[in-house]
Amino acid sequence: MARRVLVARGGALPRASGLGRAHHELVTRLESGQVKDFSLASVIEHDLNGNAFQRWRRRRFDHPRDVARITQEESGKSSKSILHISDQEQAHLVPHKSPIPVSVTVHDLFHLRPRKVKSSYGIVNVGKNSPGFIRSMDLKHIRKGLQRADLLICISEATALEVRELWPNKAVSVLPHAIDVEGYNPYSYPLPKPVAVDYDQVNLLYVGSEEPRKRLDFLVEVLGHLPSDVRERVVLHKVGAESSPKKCRELRAKASSYGVAINWEGKISDTELYSFYQHCDALLFPSLAEGFGLPPLEAMASGCPVRSANRPAHNEVAPEPWLLPYDTLDSWVDSVIEIAESALKRGRRQPCEIALSHSTNFSIRNWASKIHEAWSNITK
Repeated sequence: MARRVLVARGGALPRASGLGRAHHELVTRLESGQVKDFSLASVIEHDLNGNAFQRWRRRRFDHPRDVARITQEESGKSSKSILHISDQEQAHLVPHKSPIPVSVTVHDLFHLRPRKVKSSYGIVNVGKNSPGFIRSMDLKHIRKGLQRADLLICISEATALEVRELWPNKAVSVLPHAIDVEGYNPYSYPLPKPVAVDYDQVNLLYVGSEEPRKRLDFLVEVLGHLPSDVRERVVLHKVGAESSPKKCRELRAKASSYGVAINWEGKISDTELYSFYQHCDALLFPSLAEGFGLPPLEAMASGCPVRSANRPAHNEVAPEPWLLPYDTLDSWVDSVIEIAESALKRGRRQPCEIALSHSTNFSIRNWASKIHEAWSNITK
C-alpha cells in the first residue's frame, strides 16, 4: 500500500515563480503516480490575499495551527503517512511533536545564512545581513522548524554541505531539481524561430533578472570587451521580468556606451522561452549564487550549449568544460569569441548532443528514484 504524503506550504504561489513551480511539479508527480509507493494525500496552503497584518497572523499563527491539525488527523488514517514542507521558507510549519515523519525541501540558505561574494567589480550581498525585527523573528522560527524536521532534502550538494554544518545530526538527502527532459527535446518538439533571432548574427541568451547576484552587468562588460568586428555581430537576448526599472536604465546606458546590442524580451511564455533555447547559439549564466539554477538545465535539454560561472550550486548542473572562472573577464571574452566564430561560420546551430546527453542526468525518472529512497527511509 502506498504511503500517503501531505504536501504543505504557505501562500499559494503561482507556478510561474521558482518556489511555486517546484511545489506544483512535486504535487503533479505525486498525483500522477510517478513516485513509486507514494501518493498525494492533500495539499495544505492558503490564499495570498489580505492586508499586512492579516498575512502576518495567517503565516505566524493560523496556518501553522491548520497544518498541525490536519497532520494529526492524517496520523489517524495512517501512521506511515509523511508531511512534506515544499520549501525551507515555510519550515516554521513543521508541527511540534509531529505524530508522523516530516521532511522539508531546502532550496538554499541565502536568507538563513547570508553571505558576501567578493569580485573584482565589488562585493555582492546574497541574502540580507541585517533583516528587520519581524523578519529576524521569522527566520528564528524557520531555523527551529528545520531543527524539528526528520529529514532535510537539499536540491544541491553545496546546500547539503551547509545544512550538515548547521545540523550535523540531521538526516540529509540530496535531490537535484528535475525536468521532463523529453518535453524540451528539439527533435521531438521543434519550435519556430523567435522573430528577434537572426541567423546572420550571433544570438546569445540570458535568462534572469537584474538582481546583482545574477550579474547581467558583468555580461555587458564581457560583450563590451569583444573585438569590434565580433561585437557588432552579437546580440544578447535578455529574457525575464524587469525587477528594477532604475537598474535596467543603468544597464541600457552601459550597453549603449560599449556598443553592445541587447534585445530586452521581458517576461515571456514558457513556449517562447523554449524557442529561444532551441535557436540561440548559447546560454550565458554568470550568476554568483543560485540554489540550483534551472535555466542551464532547461537550455541543455533544449539542445543549447551553456557557459556558466563556476560557483555553487549551479556548477553542479553544467558539464565541467562549460564552467568558467566566475571573476575572470578574459575567460568569458575568449569563450564568447569561440562561440561567435563558430556561429558565424555555420549559420543556424544544430541541437548540441553534449547538452542533450548531459540533461538526462536530471530526468524525472532519476528524481523519482531518489525521492523514493529518501522517503522510504524516513521514520518517526
